[in-house]
Amino acid sequence: MTPHRSAPDEAPPAGSALDTAPTLPAEASTDALRRCTALATRARVELLGTGRRAVEELGELLAEMARWEDVALLDPDPTMLVLTVASLQDLAERLDGTDGGELGDRIAAVVTRLRAELPADASRPRPQPLDALDLRA
Repeated sequence: MTPHRSAPDEAPPAGSALDTAPTLPAEASTDALRRCTALATRARVELLGTGRRAVEELGELLAEMARWEDVALLDPDPTMLVLTVASLQDLAERLDGTDGGELGDRIAAVVTRLRAELPADASRPRPQPLDALDLRA
């Protein structure tokens, strides 16, 4: 999954920092986010047993995703961003009792990067005005 330059119709405003940054299309980032979420969930289960295949695959994917630091993600799926961050945080909590080492460091780096992509209000539910609620039984 190699980042590509944006097409002319996708170009950011002139003079912006993204003007020269490589980009990653939504399809590629969403696929990586889905894989990451699935692998983090499998890795969490493997930590309870003896398996390590998902842990190894996740480590490789996280190394790739850590290189997104200087890549502009083009419209990443907000739901997948939240799910991926949550699954990685859950796995990181499980690693706290063990020596998370390099995997823990990779998780922290990717979570930090993905949080930067989250909308500012993603962690807060949107309140509805009381007059918009139908309170009739």
